[in-house]
Amino acid sequence: MEIINVIKSGDDSAWLVVLMATYGGVAIAMAVDFAVGVRRACRSGIARRSRTYKMTCTKALKYFAPMLVLTCVDIICVALVAVPAFTMLMGVFNIFCEWKSVMESTHDKEEIRKAASTMTVIIENKDEIGKMLAKILSENSVKNDEKGGENA
Repeated sequence: MEIINVIKSGDDSAWLVVLMATYGGVAIAMAVDFAVGVRRACRSGIARRSRTYKMTCTKALKYFAPMLVLTCVDIICVALVAVPAFTMLMGVFNIFCEWKSVMESTHDKEEIRKAASTMTVIIENKDEIGKMLAKILSENSVKNDEKGGENA
C-alpha cells in the first residue's frame, strides 16, 4: 500500500520504478521460459534451431508492443488513475502466460508437436486424400446402385 501512496503523491520517480519493475518482471519471466525451453529441448533431444530461438523475439514483440501502448494510455489517464494500472495489468497477464508455459509438462508439449506434424502431413497430402475419398465414395455409390437394382 505504501507504493501506491508514494505514486499518488505525484512523485515521478515512483512511476518510473513501477514501470521498470513491470517491464523487468516480464523480461525475467521470458528469460526463465527461454531457459526452461532450451533445457527441455536438450533433454528431449529436440533440435534447437534459429527459427525456434527467433520465436522468443516474436514473443517479446507481442508482449512489449501492447505494454508500450498501454503505458501511453496510462500517461494520458494519469489524472484519473494515479498508477500505471493498464501497463501493470498487461504485465501481470504476460507473466501469468509465461508461468503457464513453464509449468506445462513436456508430455503436453510433445502431444502438441505430434498433432502439428500430423496436420502438416495431412495438408501436404490433401490432394491424395481427396482422390482416395472420391474413389471410396464412388465405389460406395456403385455398390448401393447394385444393391438397389437387385432389390427392385
